[in-house]
Amino acid sequence: WLHENAAKNENWRMTSIGEIDAALKSLGFENLQVANCLIMCRPKSIDEARNWLHENAAMSKEQIAGQVVPKHWASGTDWVWASEQTPFEIGEVVILQRSDGSIKFGLLQAKDDPQPGVHTIIVAYGEETNSVKAVPANTVGKLTLEGPPAPPAAAADEGVSM
Repeated sequence: WLHENAAKNENWRMTSIGEIDAALKSLGFENLQVANCLIMCRPKSIDEARNWLHENAAMSKEQIAGQVVPKHWASGTDWVWASEQTPFEIGEVVILQRSDGSIKFGLLQAKDDPQPGVHTIIVAYGEETNSVKAVPANTVGKLTLEGPPAPPAAAADEGVSM
């Protein structure tokens, strides 16, 4: 019975989170939208995820602050760890390594505040107050849409002799 019904309905097969993530990104959804979907919806199929995204595409960034980054996301692919020179915009969704070792989403509230090289991140939203932390810039990650950034031009030219 199981094999007959599975053969009749190809969408019946449970799809892995990694497959759903890759499919949604290939359809043009941004990392933040995909993360919101994977965290809030916990889809079992690409169709379920796509339907959820169409209904919730305008979900507020605040809702993701404090949520754990999906386990299949990787540094260097889905985000890059920042340096003091990494450009950020106020209100940008960032990746944050917490003191307990967990990796979560946050929302940038202020750059170089309270001092240079330290950013203030909203790590969780509450109805009456937000949880805010001042953290070193190198513990903040920048979301990437196309994988890791290209190496600097000087590094790319290394080894080329004239």
